[in-house]
Amino acid sequence: MRQSTLVVPLLCLMSAPVLADWYEATGQAVIRGTERSEARTEAVQDAVRKALLYAGASVRSVQQVTDGLLTQETLFLQTQGEVQNVQIISETEEDGYILVTVRADIFPDQKQCSNVRLKKTLMVSPFQLSHPEQAVTGQLYELGTSSTKVFMQKLQEFSHSSSGKLLPQIIRQPELSYQERQTLQRQYSSPYLLKARLEDVSLGERVGTNWSFWSDAERERFYRLELELIDIQEQKQLFSQTYQTSAIWDFQDRTVISPNGQRFWRTDYGKSIERVLNAAAQDIEEVLRCESVQAQVVVVEPERLMLNLGSAQGLKLGDEFTLLYRRQHKDSTGKWQDQITISELKLKITELTNQTAWAESSNGAFLANVQVGDLASPTLNHN
Repeated sequence: MRQSTLVVPLLCLMSAPVLADWYEATGQAVIRGTERSEARTEAVQDAVRKALLYAGASVRSVQQVTDGLLTQETLFLQTQGEVQNVQIISETEEDGYILVTVRADIFPDQKQCSNVRLKKTLMVSPFQLSHPEQAVTGQLYELGTSSTKVFMQKLQEFSHSSSGKLLPQIIRQPELSYQERQTLQRQYSSPYLLKARLEDVSLGERVGTNWSFWSDAERERFYRLELELIDIQEQKQLFSQTYQTSAIWDFQDRTVISPNGQRFWRTDYGKSIERVLNAAAQDIEEVLRCESVQAQVVVVEPERLMLNLGSAQGLKLGDEFTLLYRRQHKDSTGKWQDQITISELKLKITELTNQTAWAESSNGAFLANVQVGDLASPTLNHN
């Protein structure tokens, strides 16, 4: 498995009425046979998408930008909107990959997301291997675990809006109880839960004859990943997607290739999986980008209260919040639910640590009715 270059802003500002930042990013794609042109396209798209996400922009313009870029005789493009200039500055090939580094001049449209500065915590349930019997050939029983690890690395690599937290155990139940939801939100300070299943890692029919002593006839091997992103507080699905790929598996049936080793990730099958996980992580980042951020009240004092978000999530001194009262009630089926009431109480951050913040009333309202477990929704006044 290759590690892509992290996206790093170069902070080179143009002398124009509206300032933009240059961002440099390296994208990668698997070279399949002699299909270098297709791989180059994918690598450029990957690099521009990473730069856009780091800048807090939307990925919607990626296809338009990269399609135009690849039709130019020169490696420079003028476009409209969030991406003004894109320049390819290097191309290399390494271990079956093509790596393309681009420099992009980006004007992120911050108006699309007022809270893009704050990072959301994403709870990630370890990927579940739905049919372990399909993993017998190659002994790929840990493919769920290794896929989870690679996905988390991809998310960390270019995520600007979210921070992944891996749960200790797989969440298998389709619906969580009220108590389970409350426990997760209290422990991880987030309502966002990602569940994933590997639904197909099976082998297809033999597609050729290979007389080499170390391998049998070539067979196609599949990989189907199903993702579901849930807001467990609102009990609604935010995103659901199935990703599918396949590659030739030309090892003997008795050959053992651990998914935790580099040998596996250098196979055509491993490279195809990495591409899927890269796309999945970018999709999740895009979905979470504009989702709301809410802090929980964890300590209440007479003149101030503590929230469970801090500078690590992007909070700054002076940020303002609106308090939301959260009370329990039973619905018509007898299940416990949250009832959220927007209060008149406005809060201002006065002290910060890495993971917590102290807030005081900014409009003279009393804190007497505030309870541990109440919520606070940010109103950001600066970038």
